[in-house]
Parts: sequence; structure tokens; C-alpha cells
Amino acid sequence: MDDDLVYKKPRQGPNIGSALAPSVDSSLPTLESLQEKQRSELIEMAQVRYGIKGSKVQINLTSIQINSVMTEAQIFKALLAAPESERADQILYALAKGDLSADMANQILASLALLGKFKKIKIEP
Repeated sequence: MDDDLVYKKPRQGPNIGSALAPSVDSSLPTLESLQEKQRSELIEMAQVRYGIKGSKVQINLTSIQINSVMTEAQIFKALLAAPESERADQILYALAKGDLSADMANQILASLALLGKFKKIKIEP
């Protein structure tokens, strides 16, 4: 019966070549391409948010200096000069201006999120 709704894999003889080299589905994206897409989307989102790409936006952030040669520790030290509510925006703004790589920005934003969660934990004596 051809109109059976259950899929049945067609029977084929053993294919020695396919057993030795598993086929790779070329339609699936690689990890590197997914990471690159995520980086470019993060940068574009930051550029749109801060008016670097698109319409002009007035930015009122505390002035701190973040640049591409700084280490993560140096960036966290610089962030101490900014109000806590601005720290994630400072990172996104530096990313949008090209002063920070997407990987470093992502790492710092994740660290800031973790620190925020730790502050909310109440320790009972």
C-alpha cells in the first residue's frame, strides 16, 4: 500500500564506502558559521541601539575608556567608574564603536549577568 503514513527506509545492500566515511549533511551550518553569525548580529544590534547604524541617538553614559587592547580584568576595573546600571550598556557601546571584540563583549556581559545573580542571593545565617 503506497499511501501508508509510516515512513519506511528503503532497503539497500551494504555500502562499504558509507560505513567508512559517514556522510556530512552540507545543509547544516558549522559551529564557526553560527558563532560568526552570532557575533555579527550582536555587533549590529549594538550599533543600531546606540545610533552608530541607523538614526541618531543621544547617548548619556558615564565617560570611561575601553579599548581593544585591554584585558578583561582591565575592563572590569574601568567599569567600576560607571554606575552599576550602566555597565552592560558600556560594554555594548564599546562593542558598537569597534573598541571591543564580540567575543570579549559576550564574555564580559555573561560575567556581569552572573555577578548580578550572585548579588540577589540572600545568605541566611
